[in-house]
Amino acid sequence: TLGISRDSAYRRIRGETLLSLDEVKIIHQQFGVSVDTLLTTSPSEVSFRMHTLDSKNFSFDKYLNFLLENLEKISGYPEKEIIWYAKDLPIWHYFRFPALASFKFYFWDKTFVKGSKLRAEKYRQEVITKDLLALAGRVWSKYAAIPSTEILGNENLDSTLNQIAFAYECGVFNSKKDAMDLCDECCQLMEQIKSEAEEGLKKGIDMCDPGERFALYHNEVLIGDNSVLFKIADRRMAFITANQFSILTTTQESFCRLTEDYINNMINKSTLISTTAEKERTKFFNAMLDKIALTRLKIR
Repeated sequence: TLGISRDSAYRRIRGETLLSLDEVKIIHQQFGVSVDTLLTTSPSEVSFRMHTLDSKNFSFDKYLNFLLENLEKISGYPEKEIIWYAKDLPIWHYFRFPALASFKFYFWDKTFVKGSKLRAEKYRQEVITKDLLALAGRVWSKYAAIPSTEILGNENLDSTLNQIAFAYECGVFNSKKDAMDLCDECCQLMEQIKSEAEEGLKKGIDMCDPGERFALYHNEVLIGDNSVLFKIADRRMAFITANQFSILTTTQESFCRLTEDYINNMINKSTLISTTAEKERTKFFNAMLDKIALTRLKIR
């Protein structure tokens, strides 16, 4: 990569010859090594890598492939876990339900993508390609095969239900039935997650094949954003969402440890509703079904 001899490379590896700034730049560009992380010594200074999808060049294929790429990175490690503390329901749960996934992509495209081709189109499941839905299904399958912990609040379904009600009021649907069908799939989604929480195991894309361990916590008051922590043996990687689809990532130890401490504190102040606490689990999911029922009333 540097265009130097083997002996020169070994002298740099042994520290006998220092890398020049130009060589550091080449290595950074080739391998994505964060120079800021190497140079940052203060825990108050954090270096993030930004994966941004601007409204002009946005592509859901790029977004889903980014999710898939990161899930594949950790799937090969024997010790791994994904922890998501979520104000909104983690996005990949929708990928198992074609109508809901199509609606979410459709709604996001209309509201986020500059010059969206769907802006003048009414909602039909067919406006989202089968290839995109298949890619979304692959993201769920990869996530289902990784042990995970999710901490959900009372608002986790609000965004989607508000989007359905808003779309109906704006005449986006061809018929009332389209909106009601989405409410039906929201019910199916909640029942599916409830079943997985009861077993403590996720299911594959066909809802049958068993996936990996699934721990679900309910927190009533503390969740204010959507963030993810990847645990890979003794390594950590934090993901923070920004501007809807931009994702900031860092492996800086001080920030990741701080994030993990915060998550552990939230878990201690939350109620485990998977594999145990049947009463609390039923209460939580009944509250979600009640919200869906209220959305149905708005549509009627």
